[in-house]
Amino acid sequence: MWLRYRKWKHAVAPILLAIAYGCLQNFAKGTVPWNVGLVLACTVGFAYVIEEIVWSLKGKGRPCPTCGHRVRMKSFRVHNICPNCGEQL
Repeated sequence: MWLRYRKWKHAVAPILLAIAYGCLQNFAKGTVPWNVGLVLACTVGFAYVIEEIVWSLKGKGRPCPTCGHRVRMKSFRVHNICPNCGEQL
């Protein structure tokens, strides 16, 4: 499930953020479209925070977006390459 989520979130999140940005920039504060933009931006932010909490609580590592192999993330270290397929994480 999470592998599919990680694939479509890269397409959906930028679109939602672009719509939110357009609503927040082009409409007066307090109007319905402005509030819709605010809700969209907050929803994307909360989804990111919830995803991070889920990965931290599971403790098994995150799947590689290409092959799905779990990569265990250690504190204060950045992994650039999947050890299974060699693709960028």
